[in-house]
Amino acid sequence: MRLFDYDRATHIMRSSGIDVILATSRHGVGYLSDYWHPVSDQFYLLWDTEATHMTVVGLPADIERGAFIVAGASESTTLNIMDPWIEDRRYWGPGYYIQTWDDPLDPDPPSGDPMEVAANALKEKGLANGTIAIERRFLGSKYSERLQELLPNASFVDAEDAIWQLRMIKCEEEIRRARIACERGSKVWLDTIHEAEEGMTQPELQSVYKRLCIEHGVDYERAYVIFGPAGLDLSNGSPAAGDVELKKGMFIRIDGQAKYQGYICNLSRIVGFGEVSDSLAKAHAVEKWLVERCMEEMKPGVKCSDLRKIELRLYDEIGYPPVVPYTGHGVGRVVHEPPYIALNDHTVLQPNMIETLEPTICHSEGGDMFISIEDQFLITNDGIDWLTESASMELYV
Repeated sequence: MRLFDYDRATHIMRSSGIDVILATSRHGVGYLSDYWHPVSDQFYLLWDTEATHMTVVGLPADIERGAFIVAGASESTTLNIMDPWIEDRRYWGPGYYIQTWDDPLDPDPPSGDPMEVAANALKEKGLANGTIAIERRFLGSKYSERLQELLPNASFVDAEDAIWQLRMIKCEEEIRRARIACERGSKVWLDTIHEAEEGMTQPELQSVYKRLCIEHGVDYERAYVIFGPAGLDLSNGSPAAGDVELKKGMFIRIDGQAKYQGYICNLSRIVGFGEVSDSLAKAHAVEKWLVERCMEEMKPGVKCSDLRKIELRLYDEIGYPPVVPYTGHGVGRVVHEPPYIALNDHTVLQPNMIETLEPTICHSEGGDMFISIEDQFLITNDGIDWLTESASMELYV
């Protein structure tokens, strides 16, 4: 289904002088079309390792010109089954199965040209001489240069700002999916903690998290599982999960990301395993207080940069310095989306934005341990809706 208001998209594009957006990233295509082949990514093609799997969505500012999607020929069956809202569907390449090729035994079949198919669509819609916004960060130079070669009279600009303006405000369907992701993601986190056992390694507990994602009907996006303190120096960031064994007196930190129908739950918790030291318990209490104080300040009409300033002032009272360069961030189809609750982001929070809060401190006793509690919230007309509330913030659960 369509996940955005087309009138709003038109206003954003025309305000930026854009005639059409061409999305090519997984999350950009997924947002504009609500489609991405479930087992595909932007990898090489099996019949031509110099070519790249490519799906393109074209969204004209003028709705009457019609949106279109360009996909590999091997996606045609899946695209028809998933049946996104875009009716103009075009294909490139010979397809995956050699039975569909002109010569099944041809060792070098034509690889196909997704940019040519996209350019032809733009020409048919009268957009070949317009201003075309591409995802420069995600469209490789090989394809962007090919598109400019095919459309020499077009002007090319970056689509990222326009797409994010559109994506920051979630529609009802996006909010529904995010709620389910957070409900199930919170349950996955809680059940994972209950399966923690002494002697278990960090990768073993991460495997539990993965399994429980499947059991609770969400996709595993990623999870960061760490036990500590474990004699680590974290001055340059948290390490990859190694074979540290869980012992009584340690914290378990799980920063988990579960996904439902393209939308992510981003949840982080610190819990004590057995009795922890008084200083570790104090650090947890301070972290919980930080989150709760930031929750009181998060509301529509507040600038992200001002909320960050409020958080930074809280550190004067606690005796710990801040660790991460932001207080939180948007969440949607990817785990880190604008707006960022950071000093350089002056976006005003609005209803139907989905944001996290994750102030973080570092406790150093027997090695560094990042103490982090991260929760996800929907900005409402008069405050916030706590989407991950069912995952307790208490030290022991």
